Order: sequence, then C-alpha cells, then structure tokens
Amino acid sequence: MKLRFVTCSDPREHNSIKSIIDLAHMPRAEIAVQCHPSKMSAGMPRNVWFNELLHEANQTSHVNLAIHINCEWANDICANGKIPETILNWLQIEKCYNRPLIKRIQLNMPKSTAKNINPDALAKIIHDFSHNEFILQYNNNTKEAVEKLHQTGAKFSLLFDASGGNGKSPESWQAPVYENHPMGYSGGMSPTNVMRNLSKINAVAPENRWAWIDAEGRLKSPMLFEEKPQFDVDLARAYVERANTWTKQR
Repeated sequence: MKLRFVTCSDPREHNSIKSIIDLAHMPRAEIAVQCHPSKMSAGMPRNVWFNELLHEANQTSHVNLAIHINCEWANDICANGKIPETILNWLQIEKCYNRPLIKRIQLNMPKSTAKNINPDALAKIIHDFSHNEFILQYNNNTKEAVEKLHQTGAKFSLLFDASGGNGKSPESWQAPVYENHPMGYSGGMSPTNVMRNLSKINAVAPENRWAWIDAEGRLKSPMLFEEKPQFDVDLARAYVERANTWTKQR
C-alpha cells in the first residue's frame, strides 16, 4: 500500500489559521473541514473562519484541503442533485493551473439520504466537477447507494469506516471494494495507534494501491470554555508525523 493522504478532520474556528496552514504543510497532511448548514451557513462564525482559511491557503503552496459535507447539504447533493450555493462558491475557487483550491469532497450521507440517493444526478455532479475528487462513506447504511452510483460509471472514492463513526479501530481492515476506486480508512485512528493500523491496512491492501487514512475524534482534547473536546493541532501533528514515520520504515 502507498500512503496518499493523512487526513486531519474537523478543525474549527477556535484554531488559528496559521496553525492549520502550518499543519497542512506537513508531508501528506490533508485538512478536512466538516460542513453542515447549522454551523457553516453564510455569516456564521465557522463560515467566516473557513473563508479566511481558504484565502490564506490560496496564498501558499502544498496545501491539501477537503470538505466533509453532512446533514441537509449532503442530502441536497446526493438525493436532490443540487449543490447548495455556499458550497458551490467554495468549489469555484481555483488556484493556478486551473486546479481547485478544495481538492476533495466527502459526502457523508445520512441513512435516509442513502435510501433516496439519485445516482444519475449525483453522477452528473461528479462529471461536472471532474477536477475534484468525490468521496462516499462505505458502511452497512450506504453500500447499496454506493453500488447504485458505481453502476452509473461515475468516478469516485470510498472511505471505509469500520466503527461507523464511533471511533473504534477494527481487528482487521477491509480490502478495497472496487478495483478502480481509491479507498481510504477511518475509525479510531490516533497518534498512538496509527502506525499499527497502517500495518493492518497494508496487510489487506494490494501493494500498488494508493490509500489514505482519516482521523477525527482522537485528535481532540478538552479546552477551556469549550463544552466538548476540540481539534488539537499538537495531536494532529503527532498523528501525521507517525504516519510518515511508518512510510519511511517500510
């Protein structure tokens, strides 16, 4: 297996823009921001922060940015075949050489959306934004929807989350589902277990296949004045460093 990205998910407006850009400059690091209308609609603090992050990212090089789209926005895209205006504005931002600033878009379909997926409409969106990479979660709730999209011939990637969002790593990971669709792995990844999990993934992924890993919950720490643990840049740096160490030791 060849390690493609080490994705750090869910930084928010409490994180300084500089610290996130510095993290993004680490080898293989990808910054993924969670997007849903209850927090990221126009004018909201997280929306303002994200637009500032995009502005700074557009002034530098070697920054891998992704958005993970949730809730009603995921339903708009997957079931209704329509990209919300806020997201559309972000996707139209380009760096030099006509490359999108936001390279990858992960669609986190709720169970109800997966049941009502419009595969042809979603395939058209993927075709129209061919410079972007679209990612769908692959689990018991979504695999039928994913298969419907696969039958359209659309080009997309899959994220295998063994824990279903519960932050637990499995005893063994799943091999790639489709031959020509890139695969990522998520579930309980942390700075302390990432090297072990990479070795387990490597055991099931073909040697010539590119894959990425994604961590969220284990990159958070309790913070002053915050009710819930928040994204911790120091934990994220340790996670990326150890993933890169695993690559060098192979």
